[in-house]
Amino acid sequence: MITESTRSSIILGILFFGVLLMNGLFFMMPYEALNPYEYLSGSNLSTFQVLDIFIGGAIVPLVALATGYLIHAFRHYGIGNLAKVAAFVLALGIVQTFFIFAFDFLPGLALMALVALLFLKTHWAVPLISGMLLFLFHLAANVLVGFFASIGSPTDIIYTALQDVQEFTSVFRSTDYFAIIALNIELFSRNVISEMYGLLFTVLPWLLVGISLGKLNIVRFIRSNPVMHIILFIVLAGGGMAVKMIQVLTLGSYSGRLLAENFGGPVLALGYFLFLLYLTVAVPSGILEVFRRTGRYALTLYILSNIVFMLIFYGIGAGLYGEMEVSTMIWTALVIHVFVMVLATVMHRYRIRSIEDLFANNSENGITR
Repeated sequence: MITESTRSSIILGILFFGVLLMNGLFFMMPYEALNPYEYLSGSNLSTFQVLDIFIGGAIVPLVALATGYLIHAFRHYGIGNLAKVAAFVLALGIVQTFFIFAFDFLPGLALMALVALLFLKTHWAVPLISGMLLFLFHLAANVLVGFFASIGSPTDIIYTALQDVQEFTSVFRSTDYFAIIALNIELFSRNVISEMYGLLFTVLPWLLVGISLGKLNIVRFIRSNPVMHIILFIVLAGGGMAVKMIQVLTLGSYSGRLLAENFGGPVLALGYFLFLLYLTVAVPSGILEVFRRTGRYALTLYILSNIVFMLIFYGIGAGLYGEMEVSTMIWTALVIHVFVMVLATVMHRYRIRSIEDLFANNSENGITR
C-alpha cells in the first residue's frame, strides 16, 4: 500500500529527470547570462524551444510542491526535527554550490522550507491562502508591471551578457578547479538580497500549496473524482503551455520570458504535480517501486548527478562546456537518470548508507534523535 511518505518518494523519483534537464542547461552552457534565442541556432534552437515549453519555469515550483507535500507527510517528525533536516540540507546545498554547481536551487529551497514549517500545524486554508496571496502579489507587483512596461519597447530585448559568457566559458572550461570554486562562490554571493526576495515569490508559495494539498488529503479527492482530476490537469497543463508559447512566439523577449516563466511555468508545475499524484493512485505500486527508491535517496543521488555533470562539462573532466547540443544533453540526462535509478536499486538491495540516513533513521547519531 502506498502511504503519504512513499507517495512523496515516488513523485520525487519521477520528477528527478526534470531536475536533471534543468540543471543540464546550466551545466552545458552559460545559460544564466545569455539569450538562448540569440546564442542557439538551427535544430539546436528548435530543440531548446520544445524543451523550454515543457520545463522552463516549471521545475523549481514543481520540486517546491513536492517538498511541501513531503513536509506534510513527515509532520509526525515534529517541526523541530524537520527544521534540523532543512538546516542540514541548507548547509549541504551551500557547500555543493561552492564546490560543484554555482546555480543550484537546493539552498534556496531549504531556506524557504524553514519558513514553510511555520505553517505546518495551521488549518489547511492558512498555507493555501498565504501561498496564493504571495503568488498573486508577485504577478501584480513584479510580473505584470514589468510585462506592460517592456512590451513593445526597445528594452523588450534580452541581450546576452558577453562579459559573463566569456568569464563562465573560460573558467568552467579550464582545468583550474580552484578558479571554478572562486567563481562559484562569487556567483552565489552576487545579489543575495534580490535572490532571497525572489525566493519568497517563486518557491515559498508552492511549498505552502504543497503542504495545504497534503492537509486537504488531495489523494482522497483523486480517488473519488478521477475524471475531474484529469480535466483539472489538462486545463492547468494546457493553460501553462499556452502561456509559455508566448516566449517562443516573441523569440525570447524579456516580456515573453517574464510572463512564461513566472506565470505559465508555475501553472504548468501545478498541473504536473496533480498528474503525478494521479499516477500514484492509478498505477500499481510495484510498477512505481523503482521511482520510490530513487526518491528515497533523492538527495544523495542529486549531489552525485551534479558531480557527474561537472565531470562531463567542466574542464576538470571532459570539458564539453559550451560544446554539446541541447539534444545530446537531453540524452545525457536520460542516461544519468537511468544510472541513478539502477544505483538506487543497488543501494536498496544492499542497504548502502546514504546522506538520508543521517535524518531518516532515529539512531544515536541521527539528526531526528
